[in-house]
Amino acid sequence: MATLGGGDMAMTPAAVRPGALRIALAIFHLAPLGGREQQCLALARELAGRGHAVSLVFTGDAPALPPGVEAVTLPRRGRTSHQIMSAFAEDARRAIAGRFDRTVSFHVLPGFDVIFCTDPARAAQPWWRQPLPRYRTYAALQTAAFADPGCLVLALSGAQVAAYAAQHPVVPERVAVLPPAVDPGRRDHAAAPRPARPGAEAVWLWVGLQPKVKGLDRAIAALAAMPGARLAVCGLTRDDDKAAAVLRAAERLGVANRIDWKGFVGGEVLLRQIAAADLLIHPARGDITGNVILEALINGLPAVVTEVCGFSEHVARSGAGVVLPEPFSQADLDRAVSAAPETRAAWSRAALAYAVDADLYGGVARAADLIEAWRPSAAHAA
Repeated sequence: MATLGGGDMAMTPAAVRPGALRIALAIFHLAPLGGREQQCLALARELAGRGHAVSLVFTGDAPALPPGVEAVTLPRRGRTSHQIMSAFAEDARRAIAGRFDRTVSFHVLPGFDVIFCTDPARAAQPWWRQPLPRYRTYAALQTAAFADPGCLVLALSGAQVAAYAAQHPVVPERVAVLPPAVDPGRRDHAAAPRPARPGAEAVWLWVGLQPKVKGLDRAIAALAAMPGARLAVCGLTRDDDKAAAVLRAAERLGVANRIDWKGFVGGEVLLRQIAAADLLIHPARGDITGNVILEALINGLPAVVTEVCGFSEHVARSGAGVVLPEPFSQADLDRAVSAAPETRAAWSRAALAYAVDADLYGGVARAADLIEAWRPSAAHAA
């Protein structure tokens, strides 16, 4: 692992075989392992497997990296989140300048050949937010990134492209919408349709690291309207500082004893939680994709999601649940989760039928193809 100090940006990528590329993937952190981080590691694994020399540029600690991938850690500078991201953008650009054939950022930052776009559009904000340093900083980074005529943007949904296009001139030739990137290994081919368990005995599953953003408070309010149902929370413990507000709400509503706090889970443990549940409840206030939605569907777990989730379109397309319209209504959520057992069983069958769609699994390979084929601008290659 190469560690770069604040003033020392010397770095030499590993030697590569003839015809292979030196590729840098920049991401602010790799732990905790959220959706953005999993996508980054999957892409690093794919590119390294194709014989390229891949370096991951990040701050902080990291999980085990894919074989053949080099870790390059940068110092974390700044006090506020926007100061830290701005400093990371500067340090990462300096670290990779002139040393790689392709540079990829997993944030909307200027100075990279490719943006793997996992961020929401931020340049257009309500008037009362625009003077705030946080939004000015993120808007400036986004505007500079989209102003670069030589940058390829890899988007995760059509809705995401539309949001950016409303704020910036978007050249179709340098924007590509990737198909989903569900790991085929996450699908249980032996999964059977969920039994028609009574609603009062149902187990709901919520997965996330950000309780407010991913609507855990909304899920808890729905639990109060469905006596007997239980909620499994994956990603948080009841002692987590981020869970304090929703735990107080659960106690106030009298449902705290019907919530099972599972903590951070992944891999096979998460798949077991999916298998044990009757319904995924994902009433997020914002989610660029919502990978857990697809992981649920391919394993026969129906889902109730908000339409702001990028992958809500797959729930609608498959008929494997309910997509809640905006503006959000708690009454709509309460009705959706109270669907009859026979309805939920039909949703489960529809989810399993949808799991055979090959387009759900090819996003990482498609991203690697586009990165290999892209020709960086002269400014980046210099």
